[in-house]
Amino acid sequence: MAAGEFELINHYLKPAPDEILPDSVLLGIGDDAALIQPSVEQHLAVATDTLVADVHFPATAPADLIAERSLRVNLSDMAAMGAEPQWFTLSLTLPSEWDSECRRDWVATFSRGLKACAKQFGCVLIGGDTTQGPLSVGIHMLGQVPPAEALRRDGAEPGDFVLVTGCLGDAAAALAVLDDDSTDSRSDYLRDRYYRPSPRVAEGQLLRKIANSAQDISDGLLADLNHICQASDVAAELDLDQLPMSAALAEAGESDAVRLATSGGDDYELVFTVAAENMPALAMLQAEGKLEATVIGRIVSGAGVHCQWQGDVYQSSITGYQHF
Repeated sequence: MAAGEFELINHYLKPAPDEILPDSVLLGIGDDAALIQPSVEQHLAVATDTLVADVHFPATAPADLIAERSLRVNLSDMAAMGAEPQWFTLSLTLPSEWDSECRRDWVATFSRGLKACAKQFGCVLIGGDTTQGPLSVGIHMLGQVPPAEALRRDGAEPGDFVLVTGCLGDAAAALAVLDDDSTDSRSDYLRDRYYRPSPRVAEGQLLRKIANSAQDISDGLLADLNHICQASDVAAELDLDQLPMSAALAEAGESDAVRLATSGGDDYELVFTVAAENMPALAMLQAEGKLEATVIGRIVSGAGVHCQWQGDVYQSSITGYQHF
């Protein structure tokens, strides 16, 4: 049997008969459009990301890991807004040179990774499209956030502390080991950080009434913090000696580690700002083990992101990932 569009969708991507859809999904996969019923008490948060083979992931990567990475990248946008992810659509472009068996095998493996990740984060696939062309994965994510509680880029104020969640630089360091066959613990850790980043969905929701601004780190800390500064008409001063970095990244060497942590991108951690009066509430979340965050600087008047490292001014020739 040829692996046509509807066979692939119905067999691999459509929910199984015993899978119970949330009440908010009135009509899922199988029609011209899905029907959803958002809560009237919530605002919709909407984000889209497209990942292209050999640009955003290796074309030869396992399909289930491509699926996880693609969904987690989009979930990170929900986290940055403090939104609860609910529904998503999938646009899947498969190479025309693949035969039917190859398409079926790839989509079967892809769907396992996609469904496992969606289940973990409590969101559901409600529709999409499949076509032929260069291998790419496009996801359109929808979530909900209470009115006036969405985290935005334009709320940072002078005096705010600048913080980041988790560790930075691991995904960028992973690029050196993605295609090799090494199975040591460092390489395995870095590859996992690349393919399975941890979107800080729960943390984003906890920060709704604490943070003044937030952004997920996709293009690199310096680039993404600068988006906050531009939107808020402020500047940031960072102490790079305070950057949270893993032991695996430290093995890259001090200078390379700082470069990767500031400009490497693909971390999908949160960078956010908190007023001094809200720091005790943040400290309580940390003490309760609900959030891991590190203070790396302050918001000041002015423009741009200014860094110090080991007592000297730090300037990077690469500020972050360039899309074009």
